Order: sequence, then structure tokens, then C-alpha cells
Amino acid sequence: MTELTRRRASDPHRKGWNVFYGDVQVGWIDERAGVPTDADQWGWSCGFYPGCDSGQHTSGSAASFEEARGAFEVAWATLLPTRTEADFEAWRHQRDWTERKRAMWNRGEKLPSQQASSLMRCPCGETFDSHIPAESYQHRQHIYDTQKNDGIRR
Repeated sequence: MTELTRRRASDPHRKGWNVFYGDVQVGWIDERAGVPTDADQWGWSCGFYPGCDSGQHTSGSAASFEEARGAFEVAWATLLPTRTEADFEAWRHQRDWTERKRAMWNRGEKLPSQQASSLMRCPCGETFDSHIPAESYQHRQHIYDTQKNDGIRR
């Protein structure tokens, strides 16, 4: 059975740990910032996205790290039985996609959705290049009629 492990958080100014179940980050335990000295100094959060719905995440505060860790473990024991392998795979898929996306940006590349294109799809279903007048003339009336029917004003 996979155990929970902790890895130091990247913030050098605060004590904190990310909590992992295998390779999936399932929460954190961290010193709280900006709280009065007489308030709980530690916070925790249990849940991961994607993989959990927003109402399934739990969090809280505690006076000490040990109390925060204990509260986290109780919350995890409640959450884990409700998760499937597909939930963990969804998190892994998002992590991997984010890494690929950032690598593209670091190489100066854009995602396909970030590349300008003059191609348009007409309401009749045909794709045409809006920068080539001969291709776009026959589709203009289709577009104008659809905009009028949809209440789009220009």
C-alpha cells in the first residue's frame, strides 16, 4: 500500500511540506503567514485537483505541526477510500500536460490555440480563409444572417 510522504515546499521563507500519495500531491502542511501570534500558526489542506470535487477538499489550522499532521491524516483517511485510480490518473495527466506546456513556452513556442489564424468556419460548415476575399465573399451572407438570428450586433 502506498504511504503518504512529505517534501519540503519551495518557499524558502516559511516552513512547509507538500504531502504526496505516491507521485500525486494530495495536500500540504504549512506555517500560516500573517496570523496573530495567539492564533493557530499551522495550516493544512487535504485534497487534489483534478481528482476531487471542490466540496471534497478539507482544510484547517492547528497550534503545532504535529496537530496539523494529525488532522491531515484523519482527513486523508476519510478521503482516500472515496478516490479511484482514475482520480489519481486525472491529476497525473494534468501535471504532465502542464510540464509539456511550460516546456513549449520556455522554447519560445506557442500552443496551437495561441497561434493567430485567419481561418474561419462558416455557419454552413465550410472552412475558409477570411484574408482571401474570393474565398470569403460567398460566406458573408451566411455569417450576417446567423448574427442577425442570434441577436449579434456589429
